Amino acid sequence: MATRSALSRQSDPRRSGWSEAPREARRAILAALVAVFVGALDLTVIATILPRIVQDLQINTADIDRYIWIVNAYLLAYVVAIPVVGRISDLTGRRVAFTLALLVFVAGSLWCAAAHSLGWLIAGRAIQGAGGGALLPITMALVGDVLPPARRAAALGLVGAIDTLGWVLGPLWGALIVSSEVSAEPWRWVFLLNVPFGVIAWLAIARSPGTNMRSGVRDSLRGFDLGGALLLSIALLLLHLGLSAGGEFGGHNAATGGRALGGTRNPLAAYSIPLIAGAVALGALLIAREHRAARPLLPPALFHSARFSAAMAANFVAGASLIVAMVDVPVVVTLLVDPDRVAAVTALMMAPFTILMALLSFAGGRLAFRLGERQTTWIGLLLAAAGYVALWFGLRHGNIAGMLPGLMLGGAGFGLVVAPIGATAIDAAPADDRGIAAGLTLVFRLLGMTVGISALTAVAVNRLQSLVGDLRQIVQLPGETTAQFLNRQAIFLEQTVIPLTLLVVRETFLIAAMLALLAIVPALWMSARRQ
Repeated sequence: MATRSALSRQSDPRRSGWSEAPREARRAILAALVAVFVGALDLTVIATILPRIVQDLQINTADIDRYIWIVNAYLLAYVVAIPVVGRISDLTGRRVAFTLALLVFVAGSLWCAAAHSLGWLIAGRAIQGAGGGALLPITMALVGDVLPPARRAAALGLVGAIDTLGWVLGPLWGALIVSSEVSAEPWRWVFLLNVPFGVIAWLAIARSPGTNMRSGVRDSLRGFDLGGALLLSIALLLLHLGLSAGGEFGGHNAATGGRALGGTRNPLAAYSIPLIAGAVALGALLIAREHRAARPLLPPALFHSARFSAAMAANFVAGASLIVAMVDVPVVVTLLVDPDRVAAVTALMMAPFTILMALLSFAGGRLAFRLGERQTTWIGLLLAAAGYVALWFGLRHGNIAGMLPGLMLGGAGFGLVVAPIGATAIDAAPADDRGIAAGLTLVFRLLGMTVGISALTAVAVNRLQSLVGDLRQIVQLPGETTAQFLNRQAIFLEQTVIPLTLLVVRETFLIAAMLALLAIVPALWMSARRQ
């Protein structure tokens, strides 16, 4: 009876804290959650629309280290915005900060929709990512402002789950829009449709007087770690520029001096090592500064806990492994499927991966309660590694359907690790730091994704260059008809270029499997949950 009474009190909406909040504040949080979801969608929506963008903007497919920044620019800006804007919202008030973040996100979306070159699209994605990432910490802060302390942990978990669900469903959303063929370049509607969502969220926030709370501006301004924010941003930018240019170390076409398959030399190739060295130096300065800052962006005290550090390390490496499937599956589809079917087939291939990841992220919480966080994380990472090995095996004959078992295993595995890693990080943090601990869990996963995509793209470019760099381009011979020339090109692509490219993709799947296994090492320090 006592247990039933306690459960009754917990489930009573009058005692939940949510119903006690003003109606306008509740509406503001719901609107903020919608905005977070839309911003998270745009993290991964690019996976299924990127092939169409490359085609419509007439970008050379051999220059993957350049156009991968359509993905990287958003991820990088998103990651930096999360810790920075959370502090800024204390200065300006939640409503002002949320409005500014929405304006930036909507402006970036419109910029992307209107872009007609690779450079302009990358710039728009960076603007969009800064606004999308800013929405997450402001929403977390709103939860802290509105709900009582006893209810904040569950609500913060909901914010993280909404964010995760958004970037899990992003590829399906992109495929749905592109397959609709609403215009000649339907991918632009992915960005245009962000505008009405942004307007609705802004109207809800603007009518919520309880969302303008702020602490003392002078105290917050004095404690804001502006130097740390700059060091973090520049260090990450230099690191990604250096990593993405690293693929240039492969050999070049002997006949032309250029890249294989007609690609162009990366302009930063000669500066790759200095860029990475500069990133390391600035990272060291950032660590030193964070130990002295009054309000550090990345609180060093949290990392003094072995459990918290282990969770962050495992999350980082798992993120680097996860992004491989999100990027490489659309590449495989582009190689093997007719252009007009790429988006639809990509959606079908990604569906088991993303849906199982979403479902198992919830099941992972229940399994972690029974087995413990460490054991559940191991199971998930082993499944993810097995999935990548299955992808390598299933693609050996160029059969696209052979990837489905691996994608199902991988999605289930990555879904299982979400809850136990997040729970370990939050449990290891002091009560006053659980909000920032939840935020850093997302930051390190995304940070692993950004570093992973840059490094593995460089490895893949380097490897492909070594395989096809000395192959001569197919040129029309004297007396050869256009039909004969095109037929010879098609044979060359089908018999030489595509098999070698698939070999490189399969090798990246094996690297991703090794990363998933490597993530088990820090997970060894994720001790079982203590009640």
